[in-house]
Amino acid sequence: MEKMYLNVGDWSQDGHNQYKQVLVSVNKTIEEIRQAYKDSCKLTGISFNHNEDYTGLKLGYGSPYQIATEYEDGTISAEALETLSKFGMNFETEVDEDEYYIAGVDEFTHIWFQFVMLSLPDLEWSCDAKPSYPSINGFWNNDLNCQFGYGLFD
Repeated sequence: MEKMYLNVGDWSQDGHNQYKQVLVSVNKTIEEIRQAYKDSCKLTGISFNHNEDYTGLKLGYGSPYQIATEYEDGTISAEALETLSKFGMNFETEVDEDEYYIAGVDEFTHIWFQFVMLSLPDLEWSCDAKPSYPSINGFWNNDLNCQFGYGLFD
């Protein structure tokens, strides 16, 4: 198993400056996970970031198909919920028909990895303690330099 970070929030510290690095163990390479994220965006028309459009749909900032990308908005819209349910994604608590509130970074991580698994179904992952490992996203890497879960922080 490889170890890497999923960076949730404002890792670039150019907005509200709050983020959390979630250390995960995975059975795939960082390149495979990055590509699977992009592939799942294209497959579903949904993204967990707003600075690059991996859906190919030119969603634009504030789209209901972007999850937790706006300041203090840790929700999934009704439109995105409908799409995700069509792909068989499960949520930890009951889903309201209007929107789904993501209960923090741990749940966001669970949802994000389910999303990636739409394109990489044999991915196995778990959360770990926090020594130093490479990051899946952010911190100015050239392959997936975007923020996930910006809206989860106050």
